[in-house]
Amino acid sequence: MADETNQQKHTGGPTRAQPPGGSRGERRDSGSEPCGACPDDAPASFEKRTAAWMGVAYMLMLLFILNFTLFTGGRQLPGTFPLFLAPVSVALAVVVARRMKNGTAAGGTAGGAAVLAACAAGLLLGLALGVPALLAALGV
Repeated sequence: MADETNQQKHTGGPTRAQPPGGSRGERRDSGSEPCGACPDDAPASFEKRTAAWMGVAYMLMLLFILNFTLFTGGRQLPGTFPLFLAPVSVALAVVVARRMKNGTAAGGTAGGAAVLAACAAGLLLGLALGVPALLAALGV
């Protein structure tokens, strides 16, 4: 017993006598049972789903840019960075519009309208600067 305690103290790990899954033969969580930390069948909030779709849009944009660079021998797409304003502007506008509809927008209707105006400006600016640069880089 003294050797086991001494080994744990110096190595920080369990002794060889204990099973690898934990002490006293406890079973590890296999994923088939609820873990207890997550609520049962709790759907993601609207904001989280919107953020996930924004992430999908960014991943598709990055995939296009990386594949374009790879398959064109290293050609780049200069001036197309403003296009990255589009997904965040649309996602923020959708969330703010939903909050305005529910009456929970920060700053009330005036604050929501100001954020929607900023989102529209970001979207228009991103498209106005990015699309011509993208078309020029693609040779269209």
